[in-house]
Amino acid sequence: MTGIATAGAGVVTACERLLDDLDALTLEIARLIRQDEPYYVDYMTQQQLADAVRPNIISALENVIRNEANRPTVARRTGRERAEDGVPLDTVLHAYRIGTRHLWHELVRQCRDDPEASQALLGSASILWNSLDLSSQALTTAYRDVETEQLFRDSRFREAALAALFSGITTTGRGLADVAAALRLPKVGRFVVVASDPESMERSRPPVSAERALSSLGVRSVWRSEADSELGLVALTKTYRTDRLNRYLASITTGRVGVSDVFESIVATPQAVPQALMARDAATPGSNVVTRFDEARVAALVTAAPELSAGLARRTFEKVFDLPAEERGVLFDTLEAWFEAQGSAADAGNLIHCHQNTVRYRLNKLAQLSGRDPRSPVDVTRLYLALQAVRLLPEQVHS
Repeated sequence: MTGIATAGAGVVTACERLLDDLDALTLEIARLIRQDEPYYVDYMTQQQLADAVRPNIISALENVIRNEANRPTVARRTGRERAEDGVPLDTVLHAYRIGTRHLWHELVRQCRDDPEASQALLGSASILWNSLDLSSQALTTAYRDVETEQLFRDSRFREAALAALFSGITTTGRGLADVAAALRLPKVGRFVVVASDPESMERSRPPVSAERALSSLGVRSVWRSEADSELGLVALTKTYRTDRLNRYLASITTGRVGVSDVFESIVATPQAVPQALMARDAATPGSNVVTRFDEARVAALVTAAPELSAGLARRTFEKVFDLPAEERGVLFDTLEAWFEAQGSAADAGNLIHCHQNTVRYRLNKLAQLSGRDPRSPVDVTRLYLALQAVRLLPEQVHS
């Protein structure tokens, strides 16, 4: 070996003796590690631990012989292996210190009857302990690298699981029930899907915060950001029902939110997603409201067939659209208030702050322009659907 003379002949001889009796040395180190670190008792047998220790001991002794701390390749490999097995980093580093300390004691014992070798060993002490420092650093870096890789894999797995849950399409061959189990969701219960406008969750309380907040109340949920929406699946409880959920969602959002009907099997999640999206889209764009699908079925029909609905609005209100924008808006607001007031001119007047006779005048004008009579059930239906299209599909209606 190159550089042997620089380590001192007595030190080299001591190292070679230990290498010749490596089995006994590594078994003793394994025993000491298991004695001080109980984790290894369940993790490895003494022989398995001795086999794992062996490359590190050989590397340390070769460093002393060469009188230089080489690049700690063995330590990096050990760090990766222990991280992949889930051994705590502090436990691994402590085991390294135990092994190095015992190795030093054995070197001292081998050299104690030779004053010259003992003196030379003192010069080699810095090599051994510097090797421990370098090995610990390399081990820690490799360990952290594996943790980062695992976190990345976990986040990718979670993203894939969420995509499968909401779409119903899996790429792993697993069923939705298995996907739900991986996400720690119950397979049966009472569930709703929530859909909001993209980035409608407050910046200070993103979906992950909603998940944590609900979890603190004993409510399990998972959330996923998509290009056109934020999607969430919430597992309701006996004490946390849709009314409480709706109030909570209203408190953390700054846009439209839709909530699906309640369903009882996790595998029905993909079918509930369109309900939540249609309930969200039933609200006026730019508004801040939580809408249940059951409350938005008519509006959902309008948004589900945008071209047909926009065409109905253009045909029904063709002459109304010829009016100035302000006058046109007054007529539409009056019609909407009249529908909201269940056909009462007086109540509609209260909603828009005008006299009931003014409401009647505007409705009559709208009837003349549209050719639709508010007293006719068929015409009322057409007027209502056309008004919903104007409210929900402004771009399509005016295109």
